[in-house]
Amino acid sequence: MNLFSKRKRPEQSAFEALVASYERKLLGYVSRLTGASVFVEDIVQETFIKLSQQWRGAWEPSSQISAWLYKVAHNVAIDTLRRESRRGEINRSHAQLLDESEAPTAGQGAVEGLFDGQRVRDALEILSSRERNLVVLKVYEEKSYKEIAAITGLSVSNVGYILHTAMRKLANHLGGEGERNGN
Repeated sequence: MNLFSKRKRPEQSAFEALVASYERKLLGYVSRLTGASVFVEDIVQETFIKLSQQWRGAWEPSSQISAWLYKVAHNVAIDTLRRESRRGEINRSHAQLLDESEAPTAGQGAVEGLFDGQRVRDALEILSSRERNLVVLKVYEEKSYKEIAAITGLSVSNVGYILHTAMRKLANHLGGEGERNGN
């Protein structure tokens, strides 16, 4: 038997399928969470490295692996932000991101325009990192309270309370637009 065979092991194919299933979602989540595009790919890559080293469950898409991936991505992102904020680089990257952002296109719906617009990105800055993370998971990633609780380690009722408070802050900051749109 040739030890250097180029045939893929079954676990390798399953791992590649997981990466294909979750990579785009995690890139979007981490991008919204960090606001620092220079770190997004590294954070997601580290998340998948941890998956390959630590995951002991089945190598197929499931709610358990999804929650695990989001939780690890969240933790890696927070660690990265803390490390980089000490160096002062995160503020420069975030400012550059805001300068490069575009206004919503005419084809976007009212809610998408609201949540992708410059005003909302600015408004998200008034929230604590915990509030911002929960809003990103609920609004952008469309996670349920139960999924958010699994990802963040909070109770479902705590998730609901924090989200309610955060959405109220956003609505007040945006001049009540959030309440008029049913949020």
